[in-house]
Amino acid sequence: MRELIKGVPIPTAGLALGLAALGNLLSSQAGIARPVCGILSAALIALVISKVILFPSMIREDFKNPILASVSATLLMALMQIAGYVAPHAFPIAFMLWTGAVIAHLALMVWFSARYFHPFKLDQVFPTYFICYVGIIVASVTSPLFGMEAVGRVLFWIGFACYPVLLGLITYRYAKHPVPDAARPLFCIYSAPASLSLAGYLAVTEEPNIVFVSVLLVVAQLMFAGVLTKVGAFIRGGFYPSYAAMTFPFVITATALSLGLEAFAAAGMAAPAFLYGLCTLETIFATGMVAFVFMRYAIFLAKPLTATLSVRPALTEE
Repeated sequence: MRELIKGVPIPTAGLALGLAALGNLLSSQAGIARPVCGILSAALIALVISKVILFPSMIREDFKNPILASVSATLLMALMQIAGYVAPHAFPIAFMLWTGAVIAHLALMVWFSARYFHPFKLDQVFPTYFICYVGIIVASVTSPLFGMEAVGRVLFWIGFACYPVLLGLITYRYAKHPVPDAARPLFCIYSAPASLSLAGYLAVTEEPNIVFVSVLLVVAQLMFAGVLTKVGAFIRGGFYPSYAAMTFPFVITATALSLGLEAFAAAGMAAPAFLYGLCTLETIFATGMVAFVFMRYAIFLAKPLTATLSVRPALTEE
């Protein structure tokens, strides 16, 4: 078990986040999906936290890499989501978990800014920067569960203000510098910020501005369409821990479209019928991608155990 934990990469938390978000997305369509996704997400979170506790030197080394340092925010985002699962059963514990994750995420944003923007190196910029900064909007999405909408609104505008700045910066980096093969799937993160912003905005706004909602929805869908053109190539390129980037971004895209359609209906607007069909297709696609990435991770994480079991008989024979 120790070898399994040692081999757990930080991006595993991204898969945990995707699973937790998927459970929420499917909760109204398949009741069993939410507890199953919640349990699987919690198990992956436990593995990542165990590595932090048992192998702190490895984590410190990982944080010297801007990709891993920024993607670590997915652990905190996943904890915010899991807090929502716990809240109906143990509200005080869930609230402490949520509060701790939000504070830790804000602290990570400050530390990351100090560590990687001074001195600034353009070639070290990746879409994972969206996770570190715009990712705080997950706190906005989950804030109503704890009656913290006021805090959620502040955090929404903090995260949303970072989005256009990072969008320009990251896109400029992609135009100027090549991307290592292992980091190519991270491009899928482009699909997340606009959709997450929309979900966060609708969660903390009683009377949403429909024009604003429409703009975010269009941007989100365009980003998703652009990412879709690359997914096949990323899958054919072989497994990397960065596969986790093909989970939450797709789930939140489907979630945002569903919430956007609900906002239109609440405002008395009739959305085009094809959007409802598109929402169903995006939900199916997101579910399939999360299942696919989970299976690939399961195979990857099981390798240390398989190796250990294959060595033991040989030792016994000797």
